[in-house]
Order: sequence, then C-alpha cells, then structure tokens
Amino acid sequence: MSTVVIHNPFSTRFIRPGVIPWHSTTTSPSALLNTLKDFDNRVIISGPHGSGKSTLLRHFCSAARVQGHEVCYLRCHSWIDVMRAIRLFVDVSPRHDFVCIDSFEMLSFFGWFLCLIADLRGIGVVVTVHERPWWCTWPVLVNTKTRFKTFDKLVQELMTKCSRTEMINFSKEMLQDVFKRNSGNFRESFFELYDHYESHSRTTLHMRKRQ
Repeated sequence: MSTVVIHNPFSTRFIRPGVIPWHSTTTSPSALLNTLKDFDNRVIISGPHGSGKSTLLRHFCSAARVQGHEVCYLRCHSWIDVMRAIRLFVDVSPRHDFVCIDSFEMLSFFGWFLCLIADLRGIGVVVTVHERPWWCTWPVLVNTKTRFKTFDKLVQELMTKCSRTEMINFSKEMLQDVFKRNSGNFRESFFELYDHYESHSRTTLHMRKRQ
C-alpha cells in the first residue's frame, strides 16, 4: 500500500525569510541596493512584527551578492550578540562590503557604538528595526506594511508550489479572518494556516482510508 505524503506549504522551510518571495509595488531588493549610495550606504528597514522586514533584508543580501558585493549577515537575538556585531564592523572592507543586521534594536545602546564605527569607517549597512532607535540617525528607507492582497497572493503561491497532493482550498473569507485575527502579521498568519492545513490533511487522509 502506497503512503500519501502531504507537504504543508506553511512549514517553516517554505516561509522563512529568503525562501518566501518578496512582493511589493513600491520597492524591490535591487532598487534598494541601487538607492543606497544616495544615503551614504547606511539605511534602515522599519516595520511591525511579521511585515516582511527580514524577508526584504534576505533578498537584499542575495541581490548584493549577485552584483559582486560581499555581504556579512547577522540575526540578533539579544544584546549578547554585540561582540559578533563589533567583529563584523571591524573586519569588513568599507569599499566593497555590506553589513546586514536583522533586529538591530536588540543590541540596545551598544548599537549606538556600532553606528559610530560604521559612520567613521564608511561601512555600508542595512538594518531592520521595529522603530528607529533614538541613538541611530540613519534614514528609514523602507517602511514595511502588510496588506491582505499581498497575503492572499503569497498563500496561493505557497499552496501551488509546495503542496504535492490534491489542493486544499481556503476560502477568501477564511483567509481574511486569519489575517485580521493576527493583526496583519504575515508570520503569525502563516503559523495559523499551518494548523488549519494539518487539520484538513488529517481529515483528507482519514476519508481516503475509509474508501
């Protein structure tokens, strides 16, 4: 008897930053890269939780590497990461490299020191924050926002690309409820859809076994 394997399109491996596509009508990773020189190559990507900041930063890193830049990426989890960040700012080549730091505000007041190093050395830096810290004077180049239209498009793409079996369809009304319930947070909405998909999958498998 063959085993039916259902790939949940909302698994972390499919929705993590850098894997899930970036959709925007106002900016793109390549456009962000080309605009940096107008801001001394040091800018901020700002936005609420689950609005695509990390996704945009990851795709920016890829675009920069395609154009021949060396990119040093760091995902901050707390101020403890400050030593790793300082090492990056000291070791990189200001002429060719970029330092990309996700969740920059997690470095707390140590981030102010890194801003000084970057400004003095002329290092290209792109960071993500929820709100620009008072100690950072770099401009906010992108304010990420979530829209249901974008969420719906991502859901359809994920389900078409990642589901290897019969499609499990979610109604527009159901997706709108999920999006609203999670206050427009893409990440949390995908997590909820993961549970819905698992539930639908178990029901589908149970019905097949009874046939």
